[in-house]
Amino acid sequence: MHDLIVDVGNKQSDSALLRFAFSLARQHNAGITGLQVVALDALALALPEALSFLDEEARQAWERRDWWLTLCEQHGVRGSWEVARGFYQSVMARQSVLTDLVIGSFDNHHALSSAAVGLLGRSVLAEAVPMLLVPEQWEGSGRVRRIVIAWNGSVEAARAVRASYPLLGRAAEILVIDGEPREGDAGNHESVPAARLPLRDWMKHRNIRARWRTCADDDPVGHAIHQWALEDEADLIVMGAWGHLRVGEWLLGGVTSHMLSHSQIPLLLAH
Repeated sequence: MHDLIVDVGNKQSDSALLRFAFSLARQHNAGITGLQVVALDALALALPEALSFLDEEARQAWERRDWWLTLCEQHGVRGSWEVARGFYQSVMARQSVLTDLVIGSFDNHHALSSAAVGLLGRSVLAEAVPMLLVPEQWEGSGRVRRIVIAWNGSVEAARAVRASYPLLGRAAEILVIDGEPREGDAGNHESVPAARLPLRDWMKHRNIRARWRTCADDDPVGHAIHQWALEDEADLIVMGAWGHLRVGEWLLGGVTSHMLSHSQIPLLLAH
């Protein structure tokens, strides 16, 4: 892992997000770019003097550069500072192209999942790299030693696992919660089952050892994943995001929405 981007926003030095991000950068000797997005909004652009307001916001964002570089020096990591203007999801998708991981935060105190997800969570749907989201109220040490993988056999979950490879290689404990559908499961009406993704072999070939636990069909998946991760004292949950029909999961809820609304543990998500 060489390059990290942190969606700094208006965060202060003592925020959970920055504590986690600097700890991760030190563990992997990675460079860390602080990114502040001056977000365009269709409604805001319709207001008088919108552009001058955005210019002032961008100026104030650039004035934070010295604060950020000093913070990086204090934490012993290589740092840089960027300010980008544009529609939020488009900015995140573009800025993430040449980085290994985007780190941001989410607020799990919202009762409604759409509020908890926020702009960064929705950006997982854009053509961005996988994102590591830290709960606003997280109080961990920042060291990723115990990892839980929520595995359902999907392409999204596989992308998340692949993105977490540098973290898996240094983890002391890994638990895979296996909820992959089995042949003959009720509701599977496909005449020819899809080819299975060989996660066990992938991990074996890379010398990654893990414990496996099967998620029963009648388990409420999101709750079960989070509860088992808490019991395992996990530092990180790795999972695919928005794996079902996006609109349906957004409106009706689902594992992704549940985790972003309730998780007390950082999430590495990929779509």
